[in-house]
Amino acid sequence: MARTILDNQILDAALDLIIQRGYAGATTREIALAAGINEVTLFRRFGSKEKLMQAVVEQEARLFMTSGIAYTGELETDLLRIVTFYRDLMQTRGRAILAIINELPRQPELMAIMHTPLGIFTIITELIERYQNEGKLLKETPFHAFMALVGPLFLGS
Repeated sequence: MARTILDNQILDAALDLIIQRGYAGATTREIALAAGINEVTLFRRFGSKEKLMQAVVEQEARLFMTSGIAYTGELETDLLRIVTFYRDLMQTRGRAILAIINELPRQPELMAIMHTPLGIFTIITELIERYQNEGKLLKETPFHAFMALVGPLFLGS
């Protein structure tokens, strides 16, 4: 009986190899081997290395959205939820995120995967802006406020 390999196992294998070797150094053959599948199966499921990376990013985005990042009217609760999400993300995926960010200038195809994180940034900056408009946060560029809030978590990684 054939063993079922879940997409999460493949995505986790891809992240582990990116941490070890960087995006360019993590080959689809190695990712497939680490996931316990053959390379053909990897391409059938994801189509390309770029689409595999898109799936990794979208998986993390789904986790973000299910963590309940939304305006509640409770400033501390909302900001704590954002910080907690990014803290947990950087603890579990920080090295992979930084590897991808470092390779963006040399791997232009990675820019396509930035659409999802930018959408998340937009949600958070809109939340910050709403609190600014209510007078609960100082007025400044919402993106700068967001980076001041979570930037130390990235630097700590």
